[in-house]
Amino acid sequence: MKFLIAQLTVAVSLIVAPAALADHSPKKMMRNFKAFSQLGMTGQLGSFSVNVSKFGAMPKGAPTSVDTENYQEMLADKFNLAAIVIKGDDIVFERYKTNKGFDSNTPMLGMSMSKTAVGAAVGALLCDGKIKSLDDDAGSYSKTLKSSPYATIKIRNILQMNSGVSPLGRGDEKRFNRKSRGVEKFAGEASVRGALAFYKEPARDQNSQMNYHSADTLALSVLVEEIAGAPLADVFYENVYKKFGQDGYMHWTADGDGTTVSFSDLVMTARDWGHFGKFLMAEKKAKTCLGSFFNEGVENAVTTGKKNGSRYGYQSWVFDVNGKPAMVLQGHGGQFTVLDETTDTVLLVMSLNEDYKAGNLFNSIHKIAEKLN
Repeated sequence: MKFLIAQLTVAVSLIVAPAALADHSPKKMMRNFKAFSQLGMTGQLGSFSVNVSKFGAMPKGAPTSVDTENYQEMLADKFNLAAIVIKGDDIVFERYKTNKGFDSNTPMLGMSMSKTAVGAAVGALLCDGKIKSLDDDAGSYSKTLKSSPYATIKIRNILQMNSGVSPLGRGDEKRFNRKSRGVEKFAGEASVRGALAFYKEPARDQNSQMNYHSADTLALSVLVEEIAGAPLADVFYENVYKKFGQDGYMHWTADGDGTTVSFSDLVMTARDWGHFGKFLMAEKKAKTCLGSFFNEGVENAVTTGKKNGSRYGYQSWVFDVNGKPAMVLQGHGGQFTVLDETTDTVLLVMSLNEDYKAGNLFNSIHKIAEKLN
């Protein structure tokens, strides 16, 4: 389906929320989730106008849920907006915070889980032969990146947040996020390319130290668009979403030129986020081209230096689950999709806060996934 670009209005608290250093209190997170859920419909959310690429029609099916008693203690946390467990081909647990207006028809913000959709779009271009090698320089495919600090950075290193372009830390990340969306002092000036232009030269050698930052994912958005001749959101929808999406609806914010704001902001139903995880796991197990792409990312994941033992693959995290490296989608506010290939289980958690009764999600999501068996 051809993507639509709609002018929509978004409040200040919404716009800054996905930034790493923003206030992620449960109260603010609830406002943000509701705002993003409605973004594709109303457009009247505050004082800032942003672009949104919208695909399909809002789901209107009968709300669904699946109650499995032995999962309730772990996954019925007060902060949980949605939780889904898929074993094999079956959803064996499905729960929503219905008293706050969330159900199986609600489009839900994935925050930085969106980055894995970016990785999938890159993988799709690689599998189509439009990218010859991940060891090619980004500048050889993109006119924009050729005149940027990314000119001679390998695509592989950008995928792994290992480009060396951004200074260590994330202190300047809000500036990138706000410029990309066109909010705060950048109101009316939304530009992903303009955000990337903040950096004039790399901060260090590529492949020397991983640094989790919006800039690398924004560079991938430009790369995909200039290879495919269409925004990354469109590439993802046509080449990936249509293979797993069952509810038929997604939206993703864009800048003034329609370039996808890729570091966050992909919105799908919780069921489709779960189906995305199941699709990726099936591709990995079958060792299809896309599956092999993500398998390579897991096998060659770079260290993050975090105490939880996580590594970073191709725009996704890697944790050890049941004794095997597992691909994990992760969003800053407490959104996770764990692909446990050992037990053929997908765990989706969409939370207002990472401090669960069962444990801090960022420290313990892999351990929580292991308890589902």
